[in-house]
Amino acid sequence: MVGADYFLSKRTDVYLIGVYQKASGTDSTGRAAVAAINNLTPSASDRQSTVRVGIRHKF
Repeated sequence: MVGADYFLSKRTDVYLIGVYQKASGTDSTGRAAVAAINNLTPSASDRQSTVRVGIRHKF
């Protein structure tokens, strides 16, 4: 996981977050493990990645 935050002003910023996961081994049923990043649909393979970009303004 890696992230960056850049403040445009005292109350506004932009952010970038990237996550990469590689699963190994087997799951509880004996099948090959699949990557599953929280709040996302599990991958069909052993690898999964996601990127989130946003702008935030505090009122």
